Amino acid sequence: MTFNSEPTAGAAVDIAFITVNYNTLGHVKQLTHFFATLDVPFAFSFTVVDNDSKDGSQEFLKSAAGVHYLQTGGNIGYGRAINRGVAATESKYVCVTNTDVILNREALVALWRFLEAHPDVGVCAPRITYEDGRDQGMLFHPSLFAHYAHWYAKTLVRHAKQQLAKANQPVQVHGVSGAFFFIRRSVIPSPELFDEDFFFFHEDTALAHSLKNRAVSCFILPDVRIVHIGGQSRSEDSVGSFYESKYLYLEKFYGLFHARAVYFVDRARIFRKWIFYSLLAPLTPSERIRSKERYYKAAWNTVRAK
Repeated sequence: MTFNSEPTAGAAVDIAFITVNYNTLGHVKQLTHFFATLDVPFAFSFTVVDNDSKDGSQEFLKSAAGVHYLQTGGNIGYGRAINRGVAATESKYVCVTNTDVILNREALVALWRFLEAHPDVGVCAPRITYEDGRDQGMLFHPSLFAHYAHWYAKTLVRHAKQQLAKANQPVQVHGVSGAFFFIRRSVIPSPELFDEDFFFFHEDTALAHSLKNRAVSCFILPDVRIVHIGGQSRSEDSVGSFYESKYLYLEKFYGLFHARAVYFVDRARIFRKWIFYSLLAPLTPSERIRSKERYYKAAWNTVRAK
């Protein structure tokens, strides 16, 4: 194992693992322990870019052995922070990972060996599951219609999960989400990996779309899995940011007309869902129903057209 805590010019690092931390101390500790004890046939570095966390993360990261720690001094967003980590490292491949993942040695080795054996492949990822083993919707679909028709978007996700469940060899896909993926550094878009116009949400969608437009090939290894705990960034406080990023993505890749049109389609859907769950919530003790009511109420009150 080669574990570089401080990247140096010309260092022979195969994979730079980069994550962004924002008040997720417990997850960062787990990742740090994982990489500190990882024995693999490739050289790697582990970089944590911290967005001015206030939960003790800064104190931990300052003293953590084997961690390349970068402090941004403020919450600059996910994609911008990852870009800082990419710029501060040198490696053949970059692995972008959320902090709330449960990694395993076998998956990392398999992904590295796949890229080594296929120099024409620019991006690869494992199957990403929840802790209970259910597949997450991690694939990018370049479908404008899916943004107009929510049912069609769900159909695409369901079909992709079924495809991966049946596959017994690597599957070529249009792109993957930003929770965890390997990318060959030579195919990273210039000037940064992620478009810094996105603060949070949809920066991975924009990246996947950009890579697809440049014909960068992307594969999923269906027999390789990691766990993404997830569900921690989507909240009532962040719902406005989610939709604003969605419309920014649509404007960049499909034009202002479609961004505005989808906005009004979403408004109708959000209002209908809010009314439905508002009527249902008093009739049931389900916390899930009440959570849905709060979510759609927040969406209705915070999402506004530009």
